[in-house]
Amino acid sequence: MRVGTLQYTAASLMALFVWLLWGDFCFTVMEYVNNSIVPLLLRQLEAPDWSLPVILVTIPSVINFVLNPIISTFSDRFRSRWGRRIPFLLFSAPFISVTLVMMAYFHEIAAWLHGLFGVWGGWTLLGMSVFVAGAIKATFKVFDMFVNTTFWYLFNDVVPQAFMARFMGMFRVVGSVAAMGYNFFFYEHALTHMKWIYMGAAIIYGGGFTLMCLFVKEGEYPPPPPRPTHTGGFLARMSVGVKAYVGQCLSHRLYVFYFLTGAFMIMANSIAVFNLYLHLSLGITLKQLAVINTGIQFMLITLNYPAGALADRFHPMRIWLIMLVALLLVVPLNFVWMFGAFPADAMFNLSLFGHTWALHTNLTIVVLLMAIDLPITLLLSAVGMPLMMRLLPRQEFGQFCSFNALTGAVMNILGSLSVAWFMTLMRDFFPDAVWGKDFCYRMIPAWRMPFLAITMVCLWMLYREWKRQGGEKNYGPPGYPQE
Repeated sequence: MRVGTLQYTAASLMALFVWLLWGDFCFTVMEYVNNSIVPLLLRQLEAPDWSLPVILVTIPSVINFVLNPIISTFSDRFRSRWGRRIPFLLFSAPFISVTLVMMAYFHEIAAWLHGLFGVWGGWTLLGMSVFVAGAIKATFKVFDMFVNTTFWYLFNDVVPQAFMARFMGMFRVVGSVAAMGYNFFFYEHALTHMKWIYMGAAIIYGGGFTLMCLFVKEGEYPPPPPRPTHTGGFLARMSVGVKAYVGQCLSHRLYVFYFLTGAFMIMANSIAVFNLYLHLSLGITLKQLAVINTGIQFMLITLNYPAGALADRFHPMRIWLIMLVALLLVVPLNFVWMFGAFPADAMFNLSLFGHTWALHTNLTIVVLLMAIDLPITLLLSAVGMPLMMRLLPRQEFGQFCSFNALTGAVMNILGSLSVAWFMTLMRDFFPDAVWGKDFCYRMIPAWRMPFLAITMVCLWMLYREWKRQGGEKNYGPPGYPQE
């Protein structure tokens, strides 16, 4: 059980897993709280439809596009007595906690700024509140980038490859436990007790994640390869560096197809920011959504580790291919919302074994659709990271991951702006006065289907190229020595 210069006994490997999983718990609490409350806050403020994808996706994706390659390539080359990933995690922890505290006092900050600049700048309190939410979210994302890059690279540096998928299975189990606890106890109170929820997340992350960083040890790394020397000014050197960066990441068709597969999957899923609004428009309450989310997380706890073991036993490439075909068959079921009135208060009676239950029609359909979708989504997420680690070269894993994130950021920007336009168009095409309030959100699958079909084509090309490069038994990253 070795990873580079690190050597583990069974006990030390277990200790490593415990600390990494504790870090995951703190990380999930931080991410889940912020990502779940901001959409509810924007809806409470009656912000326009375009603001949701712009604040939640476009601005964070621009930050991702700019910072991810810088942080990732710098961390690949960084050397210190603490390692090459841990220093980035330690640096960002206090700043992330501060931004969570700022969100806790969001209303006070917005009211204070409105008092200072509202009359002078012509701002309404609503406009200032939406601006402050976006500004704090953007500040949070800047420091969150240090974690959302190097934390994942850390696993590849310290976890033995033979245990990676099982570790990722446990990693997702812990994340599901944190998410389930939040959904069960706090989600329905997200707006009424927002301040205390954010303050709790800030304390858990600031203290707990820092503790993980102090107890996880990285090994020693060989010196980074020397940077090529270039003549000319800053722009000339930058141009050469960018060309070398892009040239390496796109040096083979296999890498190109891999990045395209992920990019179009992101485009297909960019419409998901409106799922919450769809459910609320169907008359489903936050309390009911909290129960549904809790049930989903419970199922993930049960199934995540077996899914990781399955990915270790059967190559992630094959699982990804099969599950994407299944997703293409399942998504059209969501067109059910286009048929029938489906009023928010519709009920039906279910008679079974001599008993009759009165069930909420829309809630029942949502639960059934999620139950069908859950195993597919679970397996796709279970094999995503192991597939990346098996396909991309370990020597420059951070660089390739950063390029993957960079292409994802571009598609997130395009996707978020496009779905904002798409949903505005659908609202005009299905006006509330004729079709009922927020009927436009029922067109979500019409966006997903064509992009999932393109994703399927790219994945099939990737699969064929993977087979040419040796497949399951003899694959090695093209252009790099066999590991």
